[in-house]
Order: sequence, then C-alpha cells, then structure tokens
Amino acid sequence: MKSFHFFFFFLLFPSCLYSQHRNAIWCFGDSSGIDFRNTFSPSVFVSGINSKGTCASVSDSLGNLLFYTGTPDIRYFNNGILKAIVYNKDHLQMVNGDSLDCEVWYHEIVIIPDPGNQNLYYIFHVGVTGQYGLYYSVIDMTQDSGRGAVISKNNQLRTEPAVDCIQAVKNGNGRDWWLLFEHWQNPNNLFYIYSVTSNGVQLDHVDSAGLTASSGGGDLRFNSDGSQFALCNWRGLLALYNFDRCTGNISLNKTIRAEDPNGNYPYFFDCCFSPNDSLLYLSCAPYYSDFDTTHIFLYQLQLSSFNPYATKTQIWQQTAPLAIGGVRLGPDNKIYVAAQSTGYPYDSTNYYPENMSLSVINQPDRRGGAVTCDFQPYSFYLGGKRTYWGLPNNPDYDLGPVPGSICDSLSVQISEHLPETSFTLYPNPAFDKVHLHFSSPSTEKITIKILDIKGSLIFQEEINSVDSELDLSKIYNGVYFVKVEGEKLYPVIRLVKIN
Repeated sequence: MKSFHFFFFFLLFPSCLYSQHRNAIWCFGDSSGIDFRNTFSPSVFVSGINSKGTCASVSDSLGNLLFYTGTPDIRYFNNGILKAIVYNKDHLQMVNGDSLDCEVWYHEIVIIPDPGNQNLYYIFHVGVTGQYGLYYSVIDMTQDSGRGAVISKNNQLRTEPAVDCIQAVKNGNGRDWWLLFEHWQNPNNLFYIYSVTSNGVQLDHVDSAGLTASSGGGDLRFNSDGSQFALCNWRGLLALYNFDRCTGNISLNKTIRAEDPNGNYPYFFDCCFSPNDSLLYLSCAPYYSDFDTTHIFLYQLQLSSFNPYATKTQIWQQTAPLAIGGVRLGPDNKIYVAAQSTGYPYDSTNYYPENMSLSVINQPDRRGGAVTCDFQPYSFYLGGKRTYWGLPNNPDYDLGPVPGSICDSLSVQISEHLPETSFTLYPNPAFDKVHLHFSSPSTEKITIKILDIKGSLIFQEEINSVDSELDLSKIYNGVYFVKVEGEKLYPVIRLVKIN
C-alpha cells in the first residue's frame, strides 16, 4: 500500500480552490452590492439596481466589475410592460441598455462571454408569462470608453413560454458554453440546449428528460463540476439530472419529489448545492396539507440517500409575510439566503433587519440542522441597502475543461479512443482515505495526477499500476479528478471528498 501526500503549499492556501473571480461582484435587490474579491472579508457597496428578483453580473478575470443587469421593480413599467436594464461598472444605465424583453420574475437572465471575442458578451433572457420566448442581446465592452454598450437587442430565438430557470454551463472543452431553456406551456419535459461558440449561438438539440412539469416558476442550479443539475418548481417538482458537458445531453438521475396532480404540493422557490455536492439546500413556501401554510422553510437534503426528500432537515423557518427567497453559493463557499419583508415594492419607510441583511450558512457541507451547518440568520449587513427575493443568476464562469475528456480541445488529449484498462476508487464520496483498484495490476510505471475542478494540477506521482491508497485526511472538502497516465489508456474518475 502506498500513501500520497499533497503539496504543503496547497494545504496552506486552500483559497486557491475557491477563487471565482468572474463571479466576484454581486448586484441585487434595492441598490445592494457585495464584493467577494477578498473572500475572507467580503465588503458591500451601493449598486444601481432595483430588482425584486432577476439579476446577473459579470466581472473580468481579476474580479473587476464589468456590468450587471436586472428587472426594476413594478414602479418602472414601460408602457405597461416591465423590461430589464443593463448597468455599467459605474452603476449607470449602459448605452442602449434599456428595454430588454423580460418580466418580473427571478431567474430570467444569464450572462455568457463570447468564446470568440473577449470584448463581447451575450445576455440571454426569457419571457415566462407575457413576452414569451428566448431572447439574446449583445454587449460590446470596447464602446463608451470601456464602459460598454448594447449593440444588438432582443433577438428572439424561441417563442414558447419559458420556465423561469434559464441557466448556462461551460462546455467540457473549457471554452464554449451550453445554454439551457425549458419550455413549460402544456405539461412537458422538454429542454432546449443551445451551443454558444466562436461561431455564434445555435440550437444543438432538444432533450426529453424526467417527469413532465406544469409550472412557469422554478430554478435550475448546476453542481460544482457541471455534471449534474437540480431542478425545482412552484408545483412541488424536485429532481436531479445528469448533464454531459461534452455533448450537452441531459438524463434523469432521480426524481426527488414529483408534482402532485391533486394540487397537494409545496412551492419550491430556489435550490443550491453545497460546495462538495453532497447536500442540496431548498427554500420552500408551503401550499397545502403536507406543510403548515403559515410558514416558509429552508431545508437541507442529503442527495446520496435513496429518498433524499425523506432526509430533509429544517434549517430555518419564517412566518408570513416574511418570505425566504434566493439561496446561492458564494465565491467564499458559504451559502447566502435572501429574504423579503413587508410587501413589494418597498416604500421609503420599509427598512427592517430582515430586508437589510442576508442570512448565511457558514459550513454548508456539514449535514444536520442550523447549529451543525452554522446558519446565522440576518448576519450579513448590506450597509443600509435592501434585499428582496432574488440573488444573482450567475453561472460558474471559471469552470475549467473536463480533464482528459474527448471534448477537451484546450489541453493535450489522452486519447481519441476508449480506455484500454480501468481502475476504480472506493469509497466515493470518500472521507479520510480512498483506495485505488486496478483491473489489470502490473509493474507498468504510471503517473497519478490529482486535478481540481478548474483543471489545475495539484499533485502527481509515478508508481506501479498496483492497488494503492490515497490519504485524504489533510485535504479540504471538494470535487477533484484522478487521472492516470501510462502506456495504456485509463479513464478519468471524479472524486468527492466529504467530512
């Protein structure tokens, strides 16, 4: 047996695993803003946004804000129709940044960099109830002295009503993007998957996956490496799906809770994976008999369970009219929870502790109640600004390629063929140790490589291809990849480290 020890540098500086520079700035709610560039001590600032829900932002590779967008509150209707606004880094409306087709929902917008031009960005936006369909607008950051301008607006790709859960994830090559659009009118289970490449935006395929859905309200959230996503909706559907980042194909992993045709359902608003993907956090406003209708809950579910819904642990509850809203993993690996109070929109007197702070789950990988995961209600003060329900609908801009995959066009290919031999890791998820078992043990010299989810090499060692053991006791919880290089071809295996 052989133990592997990780670089001392890596042990001393775990923050390198958590750097998400392009997601470093959040703008949301009523003029709220958070700067996560110092993950040990995030700071607040005043933004230009005023949105009860939908918002998104993007920064450059150093974490400097480029622009953000959102739907203003209902006092700012445009001829009876609410439209989104784009704000530049100076917190002013961007040139031509008004009237993006959008509505008063919560996850209607996502921003994607153009893979072929570092100065161009796409804003994808959907219409759920009135302005049906999928749209995109284009930002050119060279305009207006580097503050950017909208150079193309409201280009319609689809006309069907959208579920309020548009989302994007990096292609397995680490460069291009997948965009997911779900159609909800007339119960169906159709996902439209678009590819965003240097050649533009095009529909790649349509997948039919999982149970049918009949609600326009919901949330779609990817896990840390983009291999799975959770989907929840306002009629009580909660499901886990597999996602192939190379092909864009979707398949059902498990249905956690189905819609109830008799109307006996909770209202699932938002969901979020824990950093190591073992737990799912869920905000829920109950409707009928299986919940107390006077309360709003925040739950934790264990995803490895055969029946994750049976494992739901209450983290928090609030009494109406207080409402728990957005649940979002921050760049500091803490989960932030938004809450709205005393109606919408706020007037000049509606300032309360509940709407001037976010609540925080400080240890979201820990299974258990509020004490175990260190949930602190209303603990992150927004500097006198206010929050509603929404938090930024940002994808993982810094997600790297899938190591060693056939779609990894940005690094050396390990093979264009299927693996010739294999190895397994167990247990997985792992605690302090993980065993490597080779299907064909031999004296062949091989190199073991450990990569983080960004594709960065953190450890390597040359050994014989015999059964071995990895010591994981000193590494931080998270998702890694184990890659074997030798004369034969081996698969790349995803490894999850948990407590």
